[in-house]
Amino acid sequence: MKYNRFQELDIMRGFAACWVVGVHFWYFNFLPPFFGYNHFFEYAKVVGPASTIAKFFPLPFNSVDNIVFDLVNIFFLLGYQGVHIFFILSGFGLAYSRLLKPDESWINFMSKKFIRLYPTYWILLAVSFIIPRLRADLFYGYFDWWSFWRSWIILDKAIPFSWFMFPLIQFYLCFFLLFKSLQKFSIEHFLFTSFVIKVIYTFLVLILGFNKVFSPILGDLSYPGYLAISRLFEFCLGMAMAKVYASNPTLLINYLTKPVTIALAIIFEILGIMGSFKFSNPQFLGVYFPFGLSFYDAFLGFGIFVIVFNVCRLLINFSDLTTRFLTGISKISYELYLTQFIGLIVIPKFFRVVVRGEPSLLTATRAILLYVLIIEIGIVNAFLLQQLTNSIARRVRLARGLS
Repeated sequence: MKYNRFQELDIMRGFAACWVVGVHFWYFNFLPPFFGYNHFFEYAKVVGPASTIAKFFPLPFNSVDNIVFDLVNIFFLLGYQGVHIFFILSGFGLAYSRLLKPDESWINFMSKKFIRLYPTYWILLAVSFIIPRLRADLFYGYFDWWSFWRSWIILDKAIPFSWFMFPLIQFYLCFFLLFKSLQKFSIEHFLFTSFVIKVIYTFLVLILGFNKVFSPILGDLSYPGYLAISRLFEFCLGMAMAKVYASNPTLLINYLTKPVTIALAIIFEILGIMGSFKFSNPQFLGVYFPFGLSFYDAFLGFGIFVIVFNVCRLLINFSDLTTRFLTGISKISYELYLTQFIGLIVIPKFFRVVVRGEPSLLTATRAILLYVLIIEIGIVNAFLLQQLTNSIARRVRLARGLS
């Protein structure tokens, strides 16, 4: 039986896409010059790979300007959590589509999904031929050939900020097994197993990654090996939600909106953020033990999903314009992720992101306006890319006789 579209999830997808663009602008283009660093890598080297409380509150709470700046800073810095939302929504969407069409052959089902995904993927790889120039512009001359070649075997990002697509493609490749497991086991067993596998894998990869001998092979420590296993729990959580929703939509919505669930989500959100702090990932005798980094994203995934879900439910009744805007963004969210780097390159070339000596509130205001411009640039590029990939997908479907 088909149900109406889950409007809250559409809004969440649009919000998550905009939020991720925000953290990339704020963290790469705004904060380094604001604090006097020449570029992001210089800033990151001083700040360190793990989060600290001071990173969220860079200015003292001694004026209204500084308070507003710190609040804006918190919002943008937490934008990385939009990726957690996206993985859960991807698991939900793929599993729910399959549950609605249980009799369709797996070959036809996955063919249509890959046709939607792969044209964009190959266009992205084609663009990667000019990545040295793009990375030189965005990453201040930094370019890693290890990263470039790993991107061709779906283990690294082909262009800046596109790493998420590689775990996503890997989930597509193994979705048949995940879906069979979802049907075979209870939801509790399914989620617990995915959590344990994710934590063990992430811990081991990070332990190896901190050893410089393995780092060229494994990739950026923030995304362990670019393998989907590191995001397994979030994707499986979305699948589990789809299973509940397909059998009883009201049951899932009631669970997500229960005060107890919201309180639990806030606790998990706090624990997840703390898991990224340095004290949760101690060092003994020169060896790092990334305990917090092994579980923090799983906790954040559940926590931020429930919190944003309830915010979106309120938003539907509060602002029709915002609801329609985010719903529209959701339709091009995948392409917006992939093309955001264009705006992040263009804006600093034509606008002054930071002006020395001005009030922090004015600086934050300028940053927000520039962020809006980046979103607008991203929308145009995403729409054009989607039109191109949809045209290719239609031709492939017609050639293969798929509906």
